[in-house]
Amino acid sequence: MTIYEADWICPISSSPIRNGRLAVDNGKIIPLPRGEGVRAESAPREGLNPATILFPGCAIIPGFVNAHSHLELTILRGFLEDLSFTDWIPKLTRTKYQHLTRNELLASASLGCVEMIRAGVTCLGEVMDVGTAWQAMRQFGLQGIAFQEVFGPAESQADEAIADLQKKIDAYRPAQTDTLRVGVSPHAPYTVSPKLFQAVNRFAEQESLRMTTHIAESEDEGMFVRRSAGVFAKRWAERGIGLGLLRPEMLLVHAIDLEDTDFDLLRSKQPALVHCPKSNAKLAHGVARIPEIRDTGITIGLGTDSVASNNVVDMFEEMRAAIFQQRARTKQFDAIDAQSALRMATLGGAECLGLSRLLGSLDPGKRADFVVVDLTDPAVQPVYDPITAMVYSASRHNVRATFIGGREMSVDSKHLIGECAAIAERLMRA
Repeated sequence: MTIYEADWICPISSSPIRNGRLAVDNGKIIPLPRGEGVRAESAPREGLNPATILFPGCAIIPGFVNAHSHLELTILRGFLEDLSFTDWIPKLTRTKYQHLTRNELLASASLGCVEMIRAGVTCLGEVMDVGTAWQAMRQFGLQGIAFQEVFGPAESQADEAIADLQKKIDAYRPAQTDTLRVGVSPHAPYTVSPKLFQAVNRFAEQESLRMTTHIAESEDEGMFVRRSAGVFAKRWAERGIGLGLLRPEMLLVHAIDLEDTDFDLLRSKQPALVHCPKSNAKLAHGVARIPEIRDTGITIGLGTDSVASNNVVDMFEEMRAAIFQQRARTKQFDAIDAQSALRMATLGGAECLGLSRLLGSLDPGKRADFVVVDLTDPAVQPVYDPITAMVYSASRHNVRATFIGGREMSVDSKHLIGECAAIAERLMRA
């Protein structure tokens, strides 16, 4: 058993504890034993006394849950800048399928895993296409759900798409654990036919798989879904594809372009939602109405989306963006507060993925997935309250250590950086 001491322990499920202690045994958080622990340097090699590791000037928080990510797209950071979404999507698609090999996409996903760990992310809601993200998550110890994407805008593609999905899920499943699982993701209304949406939903229910989908991401998509109008509808009409219907019982991503009647649907169906404030803003999609969505009672988590549409994995930036966007939009300072934002980035994300029984807060019995945040940075000092100090002032650079399953993660990225730099050089010439 090891005890970790810090200036602050922030369980999320309860108030921060000053000069707190976190006990870990066999990869899980356990109740604190009676008596004081022994300092690590003087702990006996044998016996019952626990070792104590000190983190002075730090706060210990649960590992961040990045509830919507695309590890396989890490290689496209900076490659799709300043494009409209209707140009951004086809350029991304062409590049991925025409210019990148599976091995290159594995290097991309691996670099993304390194970035996640160094930013204090221990759990993902990962949306993947070719499956290299599942391979990378297993290799680097990240927990969460890897959602296998499904595409097929023409109804004639539905049967083949479902058969392919079944093969992929069957191949991934043997490596599942309680906290690293696979799911399914019909991509979006403009890339999946109504027939395929319904087929994927049936498949998910039969196989007990969680689902996620991109929904209401832009005004163009909203026009398409509700009125069969706009850019996407025009493209579908050119290919003879009709308007599809969406099923809401899944993990929704984005949900920016909502009409008032949509809130009744959320209230009645109670799906979960992943909010991606920085990506939404960068792609000029708008600002989701998070306080109004929150009032429907649904669970909300935070996600970075891909670094192709965000650029960096930094959950501190994501929390600030979520808070500041809503305060600017509503002109209400209590639209979202620091405590709510930190919960969204940890326990809320775990709830979105159906994993909150096992992770997302520092409670006995849960996995020892936690992050040590350095509060001694001049940009963070002084600390009146640890949560507001971290949410409003800290960044990924303040992450001193990331523990997954009680093990401190140390990753060497030199080789990956070199490999990805060579891939990027080739893409620029393509």
